[in-house]
Amino acid sequence: MHEYSLAQALLSGLQEHLRQHPIPGRVAKVHVRKGELLSLSEWALKEAWRILTEGTELSGSELVLESVPVRVRCPSCGYEGEARYLTEEGWHIAVPVLSCPRCRGPVEITEGRDLAIVGLSIEERL
Repeated sequence: MHEYSLAQALLSGLQEHLRQHPIPGRVAKVHVRKGELLSLSEWALKEAWRILTEGTELSGSELVLESVPVRVRCPSCGYEGEARYLTEEGWHIAVPVLSCPRCRGPVEITEGRDLAIVGLSIEERL
């Protein structure tokens, strides 16, 4: 279950950041951007987060995931933008096509494969 190791990496990085930059309250939500090419169960990632944060300063915080679409750049024709998606009736997901939507040439992926904390929601102490 790689969701557990990803949750551990997010937690470790955030704890280190909070040691260096203390906050005046409790972290209520951790906002994370998740690229669509990252194959993982959002439920399992959130559950791993809940388990790993128990007994820490982040206990009770919610992991809020924002999906980031795949974006590509074509070195041949210069296209930059979202990838085309292949979908069929009955499929549960749309699959990004990793060729240029304009010229069908090979592309470079510019977004859509990262997992990163992008913000925190803080409840201030009264």
